[in-house]
Amino acid sequence: MANQEVLIDFNGTAMRYPSFWLRDHCPCSECQHPSTHQRQLDTFTIDPDIKLSSIEPTPDGLQITWPASPAQHTSLYSWSWLETHPPFTQSKPSSSSTATSRGNNPPSRRWTATTPSSGPDPIPRVPYDAIMSTSEETNSGPNSGPTLRTFLSAIHTSGLCFIPSTPPTPSATQSLIERISHIRATHYGGFWDFTSEANPIDTAYTNDPLPPHTDTTYFTDPAGLQLFHLLSHTSLTDPSQPGQGGESTFVDGFAAAHHLYTHHPQHYRSLATYPVTSAALGAPEGSFVNTASSLQGYPVLNHSSPNPSITSPSPTTLVQIRWNNLDRMAPSTPSFPNHTALKNWYAAAREWARILESPDFLITVKLQPGEPVIFDNWRVLHGRLGFEGKRRVCGAYVGMDDFRARCRSLGIDA
Repeated sequence: MANQEVLIDFNGTAMRYPSFWLRDHCPCSECQHPSTHQRQLDTFTIDPDIKLSSIEPTPDGLQITWPASPAQHTSLYSWSWLETHPPFTQSKPSSSSTATSRGNNPPSRRWTATTPSSGPDPIPRVPYDAIMSTSEETNSGPNSGPTLRTFLSAIHTSGLCFIPSTPPTPSATQSLIERISHIRATHYGGFWDFTSEANPIDTAYTNDPLPPHTDTTYFTDPAGLQLFHLLSHTSLTDPSQPGQGGESTFVDGFAAAHHLYTHHPQHYRSLATYPVTSAALGAPEGSFVNTASSLQGYPVLNHSSPNPSITSPSPTTLVQIRWNNLDRMAPSTPSFPNHTALKNWYAAAREWARILESPDFLITVKLQPGEPVIFDNWRVLHGRLGFEGKRRVCGAYVGMDDFRARCRSLGIDA
């Protein structure tokens, strides 16, 4: 102990824990609810200058006894918890220390690139029945078949997944997405079922081509997952015949961003720095603009909260892509410090759009009834070629927090 701090040596790395911080995070059932894990201790009844009465290392963790206030209290902090929850950034990073890596670097996302060069069939597939089965949800043994956990892992790692052998009905599709979590309702509704319209509220409802984009860029919190199920596509001239065109396009935005960073780091920096105002102005519910908590909107490339020691964003900490050039609008609050910065952003956006349309990254596939696709809207950009005929598509959104919570419930590190 030194000056109201506990010092712990983890394989040569000294970690500091203030006494007050430790008391505030006592994990016992009196201070933390055993079921909800919510804090039951009133933080502001703790003496700001509290000191330890005694401290004892044990095989199970660090045992601390606190002075009577009004009664003596004992806390036990596991070594693994202490090592992975440092309150301060560390002055001497070490690649061999888990604690140091957590203390000095923002969390990074583990992912596998999904591009045309990933193989003849680059998009993972998990059958409908395997996802809907309530047995062996967490079975991941060497001889086990695909499960809900396999499905969620594919989305989290590869960014998207097809679900073959799905009944081509709205009810089966809704049950499929609700297997993950409850549906996130928007101004499009909850579970939606639409065809191309003469007066749509969004270009997606027309038969016009759509460039690669992410959805709901005009929300403060964009939708996390999106599921599409093409129920039918028939010709207008002969409904007994299939319609033409309408192939879907997908781009792994993380892979595209990594390419941009490698070959044009100055463009990456521009797209990660300058905010974009996005809006949906055609809905009868009103206008949606992404300026509720950020007056200028958000950058195209968004990263985990930066560490003060890291001044340049990189794909290592990329967590979200917001890109829909159709929804971009002139900001009411200036976004650029000068003309040069503005020109740099447009140059970066031009190169970014070129990469997204490149055959090195653009996956083109014709959706079929009975095989919906689900993708990470924070990572995978989607588009569509123009088409002839009448298409019926159903689907829904899931919030990112809900998706990740479901992953964690099945032991997936999300």
